[in-house]
Amino acid sequence: MFNVYKISNAEPIDFAAEELKKYLRMMRPEAGDVKISFNKEKTDGFRLGLMSDFGLDTSDVEDTDLDDIIYIDTKANTGIIAGSNPRSVLIAVYEYLKKLGCAFYFPGIDGEYIPVSVTTDATDLADVKHRFVPTSRYRGQSVMNPDSDYIDFLPKLGMNCAMIEFKLPTTQFPTYAHTNNTENFAPESLSREQVLQWKRMCETEVAKRGLQFHDIGHGFIVDAFSNTPILSADSFNNETLPENIRPYIAMRNGERTLFQNATVYTNFCMSNPEARAKVINYVANYADNHKNITHLHVWLADGHNNHCECDECRKMNPSDWYMVLMNELDEEMTRRNNDMKIVFISYVDTLWAPLKEKIKNPKRFALLFAPIFRNMSETLPDPLPEIELEPYVLNQSENPRSLYEALLHLKNWEEAFPGDTVSFEYHFWRHQTYDMTGLQIAKRLYDDIRAYEMFGVKGIIQCASPCNFFPTGLAYYVGAKALYDKSLSFDEIAEEYLYGILGEDWREIYEIFEKVSEMLPFDYVTSSSAKRRDNKYVDLKIAKGLELGMQSAIEAEKKFVEAHYNGDRRVRTVAIRLLEKHTEYLEIMYGVFLAKSKGEDEKAQKLFEEGRIKFGRHEPAIRKYFNHSQFFGSLRYCTQLSIVDPIFAI
Repeated sequence: MFNVYKISNAEPIDFAAEELKKYLRMMRPEAGDVKISFNKEKTDGFRLGLMSDFGLDTSDVEDTDLDDIIYIDTKANTGIIAGSNPRSVLIAVYEYLKKLGCAFYFPGIDGEYIPVSVTTDATDLADVKHRFVPTSRYRGQSVMNPDSDYIDFLPKLGMNCAMIEFKLPTTQFPTYAHTNNTENFAPESLSREQVLQWKRMCETEVAKRGLQFHDIGHGFIVDAFSNTPILSADSFNNETLPENIRPYIAMRNGERTLFQNATVYTNFCMSNPEARAKVINYVANYADNHKNITHLHVWLADGHNNHCECDECRKMNPSDWYMVLMNELDEEMTRRNNDMKIVFISYVDTLWAPLKEKIKNPKRFALLFAPIFRNMSETLPDPLPEIELEPYVLNQSENPRSLYEALLHLKNWEEAFPGDTVSFEYHFWRHQTYDMTGLQIAKRLYDDIRAYEMFGVKGIIQCASPCNFFPTGLAYYVGAKALYDKSLSFDEIAEEYLYGILGEDWREIYEIFEKVSEMLPFDYVTSSSAKRRDNKYVDLKIAKGLELGMQSAIEAEKKFVEAHYNGDRRVRTVAIRLLEKHTEYLEIMYGVFLAKSKGEDEKAQKLFEEGRIKFGRHEPAIRKYFNHSQFFGSLRYCTQLSIVDPIFAI
C-alpha cells in the first residue's frame, strides 16, 4: 500500500495527488491501494506540496508564480515531491513518474507507456533525487478543443501555458464542419452556445492543472463600442454596422468602414480619448468577470496596414498609441484592484517599436512577439549581418520575411518595455503541413527556440490547432522538450521519442524521412508568395529526384509498417497505424508535386482534390492526431495558383 500526503491546499496539488495515485496503481497493480490525505506531519509516504511549505529554497528564480522549480527527493515509497507553485507540483509528479520509466508520447491513454510489475512489494520503487528549473518561463500551446486530452498532455511534457484565442472561438472547430472533407462526411451543426460551453470546459481543465491561462487576443476592439453580448460577438459587417459605432473605428482613405468588411480586421481611432475609454472599460469589465485568466491578451485588430489615418492618429505610429492605451488600461485595472497580467502584441504594424511612448508599469505586462510573416525555411543567418531597418510608414509598410530582421525590431522594443517577452509562433499554424515527414519543422523549431533564448525571449506559445501528431508527434515533442531543457540536443530528443513510439528499429523510419525531406524539401513545398507568383514550383531537379526515389521510400516505409504492425506497447501500435496512413498520404503528395514540378498544374490540382477526398475517409479514425481540414486547406494554396493565400490577403 502507498500513502500520499498533501501538505499544501490547492486544486492542482489535489489533482497531482490523484495523478500520482493513478499511475502508481497502474505501475504496481498488486501492491495495494493508494491512500490520499491532507497531513503535514506524516512522513511514511509521498509528501506533496509547495517548496515554501517544506522550507525549501526558491531564491534561484525571480518569480515563483511564473517560474517553475521541480523538486523530487524520494526513497522507495516515501519522500518529497514539490514545486515552486501548485502547477510545478503536478509537473514534478510527472517528472517523478518519468524517472520510474513512464513516458508520454501522444495525448490520451493510447499515447502513454507505463511500465508494470505485479510485485506485491510497495517499497521496490527506485530512489529519485532531482531538482530542476526549466529553461523557458513560458512553454505553451493553443488548446481550444473539446478533447481535454490535449490540455492533459501539456504538463506531462513539462509545458505550463494554455491559450484559447477569441472570446468565442467559433473558427476552431473545422473537424466538426468537416471542412475540406464534405464529400465524405456531412457537416455537423455546432451552436455558439456549445462553443462557449466547450471553452469554459477547457478553462476548468486548465485551472485543475494550475497552468497559466492565456485568453482572448483579437476581438475586443469593435465589440467594445457596442457592448456586444458574447454569443453575438464579431457579428457586424458594413451593412449592419450601427452608425453610433462608426465615429470610433479607424479612418482609411477618408472613410470609417470595417476593414475587409469584418470587425476582427478593423482597428479603432486610438487618438480619440472617448474611444480608448470605451475599449478600456470593456476590457477591464471582461477581466473582472473572468478572474480565472492569468494572462489577458489585448491585441489590436488582425491584418495589417489597417490603422487609422486621421490627422490626430498620424501624429504617432500605431505602437505609440498602443502604449497610451495599455498605460490607461493599467491605470483602470489598478483602480479596480485587479492585478491580472496583460499581454500586448508586437505583430504586423506593431512590429515597429514605439518612438515616443513607454510602458509605465512593466510588472503588469508581457510582450507577445508574433512574426507571422517570417520565412520558416531558416532560423538565423550565419554570420549575422548588419541590417538597417526600414522606418514605419502608415499603412504602407511591408513586414519582414526574415526572423532575424523581425528580432531586430523586437530589440527596438526594449527601450519602451523592459519586461517579459514571449513568442507567439506559427510552426503548427500551417507550416507543419508543408513538411511531408515532420522532420524538417522539428529541426526548425529546435533551432528557433535557441535563437529566441539568445535574443532574450522567454519562451513560446504555439498558435493554432493542438492536433499535431502526423505522421508522428516528433515536432511537438521536440518543441516541448527543448523549451523545458536547453541542454538536450536535437538528436537526443529525436532518439528518445522515436525509440519510444517505434522501438529499436526507429532509425529506419528516420532515414526514410530524411530521404523524403531531400526529395520534397520544406523550402520547395511552402507556399511563399514569390514562389506562387513566379510559378517556381516548376523544378525539373525536384521532378527527377521524385521519380528516382520517392516510390522506393514509400515502399520502404510500407515494409517497416508490415514488419512492426502490432507493437509490443500500445503506443507503438498507434504510431504504426499512423505510419500506415502516412504511406497513403505520401503517395498522394508524390503525385501532386511530381506534376507540379513538371509544370502540369491542372494535373496537380486534379490529383490533389482526388487525394483530399480519398484520404478524407480516414478523418474520424485519426482526428486526434491529424487535422484534415488544416492540412489539405493549407496545401491547397501551394497546389492551386488561382487561390489567394489568406496570409497575403490580410
